[in-house]
Amino acid sequence: MTRTPYLLLIALLVAACGREQAPSQPPKADASAGKAIAASKCVSCHGLDGKSNGPDIPNLGGQKLAYLQGALNDYRKGIRHHAALQQMAAELSEADLANVAAYYAAQPAIAAAAPAAPAADRLAAGKSAAAVCAACHGEDGNAKVKGNPSLAGQHPGYLVAALQTYKDGSRKDAVMAAQVAKLDQATMENIALYYASQAPKARDKSTSGDVAAGEPLSGKCGGCHGQQGHSANAITPSLAGQDAAYLVKTMKAYRDGARKHEEMKTALAGAKDKDLEHIAAFYVAQTPQPAKLAGPTSGHAWAERCDKCHGPQAENPAMVAPRLDGQPATYLAKALKDYREGKRPQSAMHAMGAPLSDADIEALSAHYAGQAPR
Repeated sequence: MTRTPYLLLIALLVAACGREQAPSQPPKADASAGKAIAASKCVSCHGLDGKSNGPDIPNLGGQKLAYLQGALNDYRKGIRHHAALQQMAAELSEADLANVAAYYAAQPAIAAAAPAAPAADRLAAGKSAAAVCAACHGEDGNAKVKGNPSLAGQHPGYLVAALQTYKDGSRKDAVMAAQVAKLDQATMENIALYYASQAPKARDKSTSGDVAAGEPLSGKCGGCHGQQGHSANAITPSLAGQDAAYLVKTMKAYRDGARKHEEMKTALAGAKDKDLEHIAAFYVAQTPQPAKLAGPTSGHAWAERCDKCHGPQAENPAMVAPRLDGQPATYLAKALKDYREGKRPQSAMHAMGAPLSDADIEALSAHYAGQAPR
């Protein structure tokens, strides 16, 4: 028996397998049929022209066809969660979804009804918001009042965490509590970034403690606050060059339980007042260093990363990332937070959103909302 029939059979099987595994083509779309569906199903939220009827609803006019089809099918399959959209998508056939997507994609691109003004650089926003702090902490975060801490050069993660403790009452200070009560999360993050970006200056080195005696006593502190008081931990403050009176006051508060922090209380247990003065003297004698900041500080700079998928240079028919220009800022901010927190299951967007603070998200959303659709 020759091998030819066997080779022919294998070829036929391979061809058949290839046909079965080939991705199915979406139905040919009919935009005119899609208009009727849009008029009956979508108009109350997205308008007949694809213009959003609310600040937390996206514009659909001129959006990428592949993105619209993918999003509708994700609602239909339950991959994306939104009760009304899931129900609507479930009531429509695959052809209906293709038609309505084609209709909205064919409409002119629409800018947000009231585009947000381009966000100021976060450093500028932080400086403005920090003006009320200058009397106690110095205009640039280098305090001149004895007993008050300098904030310049501290890591922004620590500064935000500290502000939150005053806001939730776990740190007791009537003046700080009153000031922080007025601040939202994004404003606190901007203030923290501003102070973190300022060059720290050494405080008055005169102290009742002894530097040489303080060095060995500071051994327990170095594990968290870094060698010579230069913290490498985002939520632990640097102590180098800080005010001596503030350091002594704070250490006493931790030791005596007035400030709640179990690790600090344990580390300072048994320390005498004179020991605390020596520790403070050691840290005051050290030269402060600026914080090491990571990531952009403006919406425009963050957008340069996002534009690789969402910008005009990403006009690839196979690219399903949506256009963002002119979308409502509130919608964009909510979507980014949902990706960051895993409420929208998309691994690439979760990875992109993970390092974004609320302030970063506000700046990025304002940037895109302020752009005319390209």
